[in-house]
Amino acid sequence: MKRPNFDHAARIARVEVIRGVRAIRGSGTRTVAMGFALLFWTVIPTLVGGFAAYSLGQALPDAPFEVLSAIRGGAAVWWVGVAVLVTARTAGKRGELDHPEGILTTVPARDAALGLLLAEYGRIVLVASVPVIAITVALVAGSGVFLSLLVVPATAILVFALATAVGFLGGVAVKWVTIRTPWLAKHRTALFAVAFFAYMFAIVSNTFGDVVALLSGALRGTPLAWFGDAVLLGLPGIEANPTYAVAAVAMTVVLLVVVGSLSVRATVTLWYTDRAQTTVDDDAVREETETTERNHRERDSYSGETRSSGETSAVARALSSVVSRPTLTVTRGAWRRAKRSPIKLLYVAYPLFFLYGPLRTAFETGVVPKSLPPLVALYGAWAAGATVLNPLGDEGAVLPTTLLSGVSGREFVAGHVLSAALVGVPVVATMTTVVGVVSSLALGQSLLLGVLSALFVVAGTVLAIGVGTLFPRFSTVEVFQSREVVMPSKGAFVAYSLVLFGGAAGAVVALVPAYASVGATMIGALASALASSTSANAISAGAAQVVGGVVAVLVGLVGPTVAYRYASRQFETYVVE
Repeated sequence: MKRPNFDHAARIARVEVIRGVRAIRGSGTRTVAMGFALLFWTVIPTLVGGFAAYSLGQALPDAPFEVLSAIRGGAAVWWVGVAVLVTARTAGKRGELDHPEGILTTVPARDAALGLLLAEYGRIVLVASVPVIAITVALVAGSGVFLSLLVVPATAILVFALATAVGFLGGVAVKWVTIRTPWLAKHRTALFAVAFFAYMFAIVSNTFGDVVALLSGALRGTPLAWFGDAVLLGLPGIEANPTYAVAAVAMTVVLLVVVGSLSVRATVTLWYTDRAQTTVDDDAVREETETTERNHRERDSYSGETRSSGETSAVARALSSVVSRPTLTVTRGAWRRAKRSPIKLLYVAYPLFFLYGPLRTAFETGVVPKSLPPLVALYGAWAAGATVLNPLGDEGAVLPTTLLSGVSGREFVAGHVLSAALVGVPVVATMTTVVGVVSSLALGQSLLLGVLSALFVVAGTVLAIGVGTLFPRFSTVEVFQSREVVMPSKGAFVAYSLVLFGGAAGAVVALVPAYASVGATMIGALASALASSTSANAISAGAAQVVGGVVAVLVGLVGPTVAYRYASRQFETYVVE
């Protein structure tokens, strides 16, 4: 293979980075997501790393710990972390061209492949530049050694370059195996979900910290640790080995040439590789065919002419004697959509981050806190309702047929309620009860909480359908690996979450006297804010319990009734524009 044209590759990389920035700025959702990412990847490392570097510089030459050993292990672990991150990103979307037909007919494939590699390196440098500069300046300010102004940024550039090249090659290899293996291609979304939850479990259970500590000790004596010597050159009281530093530079240069060439070859091979047949799910023709088939199948089901499909599950047979056929068809249609595109339900996992504290406490102490069972019930109810938060938009191209099929608004709403409740009620009730039993709650309290969680799931599901009907969304958004799916609107997310969590907070204030005073303070502050008063309007704890009870009743009883009627009426009178 001929050498890539670096000018072509640099231009492609520049365009890819600029397009990525514009895509983030053009989407409110992406902007918020990037803001959270930058919080963990830029803001926190800048503040914590800058403070640590300044403190270390001040303490030298009498540091309170073995600096060289710690930095060697840290540099090696950081290299591994960046390489793993780039591997995951490349195996997802970054190893593919957005418009391959246009680019590959304009420049050689090798130039485009190198361009993607350089683009990924550019993104890493953009995110990491601020923390690296802050740490460098803080270390120089603390130690007074100006040599660090050169060696710290230079070492960071080398670490990121080598880690990006190795990670890019690893991601291309993973992607090649995935698209060539039918089973992996078919279940890649499920495997991604498993990997995500495994990562979350590792973070919560402190397994991640144990792995980092193990890697730090294991890699401390490897060539990857030589980058640590390069960073510490010239600092007083630290015997950094200049030979290791020079060897790290030489190793990086050699490996960049070798790994970079392999990455370009592997990427070109990936683009021209025949893919397993099960990976055509994202192909436009396949999507159009599936939509057409589903259109005819569900139209026939609503009208009662034929069965929706050959599948007849035990649940469907049991429900057929209890609910009407149109209601059952709506339920099965919702299940089929979730089965065909489970990636669209990924957003249901977002609130799991708020359970980090109680779960971490449970793993560290071995004692499940009393706050965890109610939180599990609340999250389960929210998640069940969130799966049907866009009932009209989820119909997609079938919506006109559904509206004209003869199914009533009550049947449409009942079908969606069943689709979420039949799965959510047993799962949430069981998990809530089990967590309650494991915690210090009494058995009777755990069982009562399990029953209440089941009722909460049903109420939350009906509320979600009403809110989703009020704020429908029909446009698609990109979620993972260039997959575009219809997601609930941001307005529906915010409104549904505020209503459900507000009702739960009201119930807690009304039923738990210990939280009544807190509720009284918050209600008084809210009343003062609404009245534009500088002094808080204090209310008694008893009054707060009454207010909390009223809010809980409105959300748990009145709200679902209003939402059910509203959604039914809106479906029957909805006009497709």
